[in-house]
Amino acid sequence: MDQLKEASIYETVACNLCGSENYRVIIEPYKKDFNPLEVITASQGIRGTQRIVRCLDCGLVYVNPRINAAVVSESYAGTIDKVYVQGASGRQQTFTQCAKKIDRWKKPPGRLLDVGCAAGFFVNAAKKHGWDAAGVDPSNWLVKWGIENLGVKLYAGTLKDIGFGDKEFDVLTIWDVLEHVPDPAKELQECYRVLKKGGIIVINYPDFGSILSRLAGRRWWFLLSNHLYYFTEKTIRKYLENSGFKVEKFAWHWQTLPLGYLAKILGIYSQSLSRLSMGLFKSLRLSNVQIPYYAAQTNVIASKY
Repeated sequence: MDQLKEASIYETVACNLCGSENYRVIIEPYKKDFNPLEVITASQGIRGTQRIVRCLDCGLVYVNPRINAAVVSESYAGTIDKVYVQGASGRQQTFTQCAKKIDRWKKPPGRLLDVGCAAGFFVNAAKKHGWDAAGVDPSNWLVKWGIENLGVKLYAGTLKDIGFGDKEFDVLTIWDVLEHVPDPAKELQECYRVLKKGGIIVINYPDFGSILSRLAGRRWWFLLSNHLYYFTEKTIRKYLENSGFKVEKFAWHWQTLPLGYLAKILGIYSQSLSRLSMGLFKSLRLSNVQIPYYAAQTNVIASKY
């Protein structure tokens, strides 16, 4: 790629949480031969493309420099993610359990919005659980797939784009999305605006402060090109409090996916191991077996008072 053109898609950013420009580099990229326009995807990413830094004032871990916000938004709008929907059965099972867990804090009926809903699997689960559920996602393809295959109410675009009114929803959910967003602070401010007083927000994120992340170090499986931020319990709490929310609870996130699908996405880390695993599971007729697992993701629930 032409050097001038490549440079134009990058931007240097200050800390999104506290505004500081003081940081320490904690991970340098090692992959040089890649197209910057192809590293931003919805459910798959490339390892080794990012320079990751830690803010010296508040501790936020983020990518800097990074692909600029306009390119990120354009990339997600054009995403065609057939791999994501191949895990439909497991995702539906996972989200059915997630919908039930929300009962402890808020029970249907009421209005629920899933922000970054992808194909709408959680929207479908919430709808079946009794919520008047809808979702919003920038991917036109995924939104179309969800409407046609699940019959759910989805909107293509960002939360800001759709223009919901103040205090429209009882529950907001953000499953594995906030780490992809160029400006998490503004996203959470918009969430606060559309949430009713007494409502709750549920966020799931890869936890950079988890024991699995600390053990894996630079080999952590979530260090991928489609993530712009790497949150810890401390920084996600600060984000929520800055936006006006009160944090209620943190908990490990468990999900379920078929062995065959897990073997396929293993290709992000090792193509040879992925092929070997897929062949083994297929020969043993285990490809469709659903496996619950914890992968260093955390749920946080917060309220609007």
